[in-house]
Amino acid sequence: MSVPLRGGTERHAGRPTDGAVVARTAELLGKPLLPWQRYVADVAGEIDPATGTYYYDRVILSTPRQCGKSTLIDTEDTRNAQLGPDRKIYYLAQTGKDAEKHFKDYVQQLAKSRLAPIACRPRLSNGGMEQRFINGSFICPLAVTKVAGHGTQMDKFTIDEAFSLDDETGKLILDGMAPTMNTRLHFTGVQPQIWITSTEGTADSTFLNGLLDGLRAGDVPRRTCWFDFGIPADADPEDLQTILKWHPAAGLLWGLDQLRDFRGQFEGNAAGWARAFGNRRDTGVADRVIDETLWQATVATPIGPDRLDGRPLVFAAAVDVDATHTSLAAGIRDADGTVTVQLLQVLDGTGRAPGEIMRLCERYKAPLVMDDRGPNADLHDRLRSQTDDVGEPVIQFVPMQAGDYLAIGQAFVSGLHNRLIRHATDMQLDESAAQCARTWSGDAWRVTRRGSTGLTSPLEACMLAAWGVNHRPDTDTDLQIY
Repeated sequence: MSVPLRGGTERHAGRPTDGAVVARTAELLGKPLLPWQRYVADVAGEIDPATGTYYYDRVILSTPRQCGKSTLIDTEDTRNAQLGPDRKIYYLAQTGKDAEKHFKDYVQQLAKSRLAPIACRPRLSNGGMEQRFINGSFICPLAVTKVAGHGTQMDKFTIDEAFSLDDETGKLILDGMAPTMNTRLHFTGVQPQIWITSTEGTADSTFLNGLLDGLRAGDVPRRTCWFDFGIPADADPEDLQTILKWHPAAGLLWGLDQLRDFRGQFEGNAAGWARAFGNRRDTGVADRVIDETLWQATVATPIGPDRLDGRPLVFAAAVDVDATHTSLAAGIRDADGTVTVQLLQVLDGTGRAPGEIMRLCERYKAPLVMDDRGPNADLHDRLRSQTDDVGEPVIQFVPMQAGDYLAIGQAFVSGLHNRLIRHATDMQLDESAAQCARTWSGDAWRVTRRGSTGLTSPLEACMLAAWGVNHRPDTDTDLQIY
């Protein structure tokens, strides 16, 4: 291949393969396979010497956009239709419109190709589209629904753009397909195959996310092959040279100039760009607390010792649901009156949190702000009970009433809009901002811990820090920074 796999199945040299026939089919269709397509065809087409038919019954393919995935699907479908008479091949897309558009593009390509003599006239009526071949086999598009294909005999079917499925829908479709495909194996002697193909999805793509997470963790069934293309987890999707290096069609279907044009189509949508061309999952939520464009526009330089001297400083702590993590943040007011917040640490659990919070508050003579309810209650009570040798509280808290907590999120977002609040760049904080959703209580909202898709405490801690700077109690002594 021209680029390495990010993860997936290696070719088994001890098995013959049908890949060469797939490659010849692609040539006859007028679209020769790219190196990555040929590799997938070779592995997916491996023949089990014990049975004389396909070794793999399931093929999982994750690729970026603009790589030729549809061409590979069409080629594999065409090849499969020629494995015997009266074979039944289905292509499933997220909507009927999507499936039919893909199908119409395919039949046009087929009609212009050297394989046209073996193809019958297609049926193009809405809801009844079908491309038959002279051997009686057919290819048919379907819309993905919870009942799609149930009870229908299939020799091969493809779920394309599987990111659109939730976990329930995806599993219902697969559960409905398995019995009928086993029947076809007994009837035809050819192992049916399920292909699941897609670009990485979003936080809502629960079917695809769970599938890929399991494969990447090493949970790969014996009869499943999988292929994962895209940039590494630590790569910068804004570096076009990185995209060129890892994209399987770069330099073959398009070059750097076109890539720049592609990037321009995602103006203001960095996560969408990373997903489309880096094949990186967009972990954000639809109703995210802070718009991505606003978040990117309010980045500040990290808080260093040179910015602390004499400036109002507070620390903040927030605990995730079920007390899985504790996030610590700092907030200061700069000379121009703006507030800068910075995520300091994300600790496992709450066990180490009291010691670290007391160390910070004592060293910088700064107060702490945190909620005293929900998952924060236990840590708040432990901190409040800490006293020094003469019985004085170790930590000074920023006073916070029950209604204040409902205001911190809206105040934070308003401050970002008005450029009165900025946040120091931090990867964990960026992820939290993308993954945090909100829940409404009347006209007010707060971050929803169970309705978000990741850690909420990093963003909550920074929101609290910004609020704390503006509500910091007066102190009789100057801040001492060491």
